[in-house]
Amino acid sequence: MTMVDWLLTEQLVDIFRAARAKRPELNAELVVRAEHAEPGRLAGAGTSVRIDTTSGGALLVTPKRIVRLTGEVSSDVLSYDSLVGYDWISPDVSEKVVLKEAHYDRLYLYSRHAPPVVLDHLGPAVYPLMRFLGRVLEYRSQKVLLRKLDPEIVDVLGGCLRAAAGASLFTDADLGRLFRRDRETLVFLSGMWPKMNLASPDLLDLLERVVRELTSRTEHDPELLRRETGADATRLKAALEVFRRVVTGEV
Repeated sequence: MTMVDWLLTEQLVDIFRAARAKRPELNAELVVRAEHAEPGRLAGAGTSVRIDTTSGGALLVTPKRIVRLTGEVSSDVLSYDSLVGYDWISPDVSEKVVLKEAHYDRLYLYSRHAPPVVLDHLGPAVYPLMRFLGRVLEYRSQKVLLRKLDPEIVDVLGGCLRAAAGASLFTDADLGRLFRRDRETLVFLSGMWPKMNLASPDLLDLLERVVRELTSRTEHDPELLRRETGADATRLKAALEVFRRVVTGEV
C-alpha cells in the first residue's frame, strides 16, 4: 500500500461516510477488513466500500481497483492504474436526457488499455462513487504523475504546445490536418498545461504529433525551434520520451 493508496483510502472513507450520513438507506457500506481488499501496513489498509447493486450483484471499491463479487468469487473490473476517465449514463452526451430516468445509476469507465467498462444498477451509490473516481483521477492521473516529472520536462512540453498554438509555424489548415484540433483548442490546451489529465491517451498522442512536426518543420533551422519552444530537438524528444514512460506506467 503506497502513500497514494493511503490518501485515496482517506478519500474513500470520507466520501462514503458523508454520503451515508445524508442518506441512511444508501446501498453502500464501509468494510474495514474485506476479504478481497488491499493488504498493507499503513493505517487504513484493507478498508473498502461494498456496493450492493439494485440488480442483486455486488462491487467492492478499494483504493486501488474495483472488484466484482459473485458469491465467494471475485474478479477485477478495473485497476486505477489504467483509468483515464469516466462518463455518467452514456458516452453520447446527446443521449443523457433521454436515458437519465432509466439509467441514472450507470457509469462508463475508460481504461488506457481496454474497451470501456460499464457499471450499472449502482443505485444511489453512483453519486459518491463518481466523487471518489474524480479523486482517483486527480491523485493518480495529474497530481501523482506531475510529481514524477522534472519541472524542466514540464516546461519543455509546455513550450511545444505554445509553439504549436502560435501563428509562426503552422497555418489553421495545418493544425486540423496535423493535430486534429483548431487553433482555439490548442491555445486553450497550452493555457491549461499541465493542469489536465496527464494520463489521457489523447494528450500523449497530441504531444507526439506536436514534437514530430515541430522538429521536422525546423530541421534546417534549429535556431527557430529554440526561439519558438525554448529547447532544441534533442531536448524535445527526450522530454517527450520521459513523459511517455511516466504516463504509460513504465516508470
